[in-house]
Amino acid sequence: MKRENDEWFVVVPPNIPVVKCDLGDTAVEYLWKQIEKAKVEKKNANKYLAGNIKESLYLEDENDYFFENHLRYHCEKYVDDYAHAVAFRNTFSNVKTNKLVMQEFWVNFSEQTEFNPLHNHGGAVSFVIWMKIPTKFQEQHDLPISKNTSNPASSDFMFTYTDILGSIQPMTWAMSPEVEGMLVLFPSVLSHQVYPFYNCNEERISISGNIYFDTDILRDDSGDIKFASREINDRGVPHHDNML
Repeated sequence: MKRENDEWFVVVPPNIPVVKCDLGDTAVEYLWKQIEKAKVEKKNANKYLAGNIKESLYLEDENDYFFENHLRYHCEKYVDDYAHAVAFRNTFSNVKTNKLVMQEFWVNFSEQTEFNPLHNHGGAVSFVIWMKIPTKFQEQHDLPISKNTSNPASSDFMFTYTDILGSIQPMTWAMSPEVEGMLVLFPSVLSHQVYPFYNCNEERISISGNIYFDTDILRDDSGDIKFASREINDRGVPHHDNML
């Protein structure tokens, strides 16, 4: 199947690469169908995730369609080009040859004032796809709660990383409708958070997921995949036994 968008762009931080690409209409339409299906099936994911938000639902990737046709290429390129970014968590994996598997992905429905606190993910590579952004960051940053600060952050998506000099730095993605349909790949251990938005009654809708090396996936006695993110205590912190 021909990929609609093969171009990708490396953005800072340079020592921990974050990669973005725009998904084509075919991929986005498929994801909307899976979101509508998830609303019916109601496989709730809230208790296993960090977000302080209205609702998170697990999505189904039928016959691995999305992963095989729209995601695998980008994940394999990421691992091939930036093996150093994932190898330290996957000590026993050959990052050049081991098979990649999307272990799980889910959709987040966020309302105004809700947020996602600083956290990271399980796996080797994680991703976020912004499906619906009902606000514009310029307007959010101009609200009274933000405009009188030196660092307005209302509605922002923010990575937090350590730079090559050892300083903790933010990397902000300003949220506006222009980012809808954008896929961002990043090392699963990279901490990130989502700030609340205000004065908007529409939902923000995003998709997140985790990519593992097949040799690192936890399986039960029957060989079926165990979901690492579901092995989480009541505070939303992964049990140490399951941190790869």
